[in-house]
Amino acid sequence: MENQFKILLLTLTLGISSCSSSFIVKTKKKTINLESLPENSIKVGVDNGIVQIVFDRNDLTDLFEKDLNEWLDPRIKSYVENLKSLKSDTIYKKDKTIGILPLSEYELKFHSLILNGKAEIKNKETNENIKRIKYKFTRDKLGGQNAYFYTENGIEFYEILLAFGE
Repeated sequence: MENQFKILLLTLTLGISSCSSSFIVKTKKKTINLESLPENSIKVGVDNGIVQIVFDRNDLTDLFEKDLNEWLDPRIKSYVENLKSLKSDTIYKKDKTIGILPLSEYELKFHSLILNGKAEIKNKETNENIKRIKYKFTRDKLGGQNAYFYTENGIEFYEILLAFGE
């Protein structure tokens, strides 16, 4: 009985010590300066209750058209057509977009545009536009990738799942 206890204790000790202290394998951080969008542009965006993030419809359309040229996917074609058919600003509520908007597809484009500073972000509490944000990218041991966006004082306001892990 005593040997079984020692073997169990040794197994647990070795198992715990062999695990890495962190599940995150890679982290990138940077600061992003945001540009103002043209006044006469049609804006498309998302409202998550904390911030409202808007993008120029033409910038989004260009990104989807680039994908369409590479893959000829009918879903992407429908996204391009939907964006081109918009006649006024369109803001989606993040918690109500299921079934209305393929949010994950759009969020990948949102990620790209935010990284390039081509977004306007309005703080819903203060009703002020944020001019500068912090960005953090993480990849975990299972291949999952996430993007996190923060105000300059470190408050997280938006997260995008870029890739699922195993």
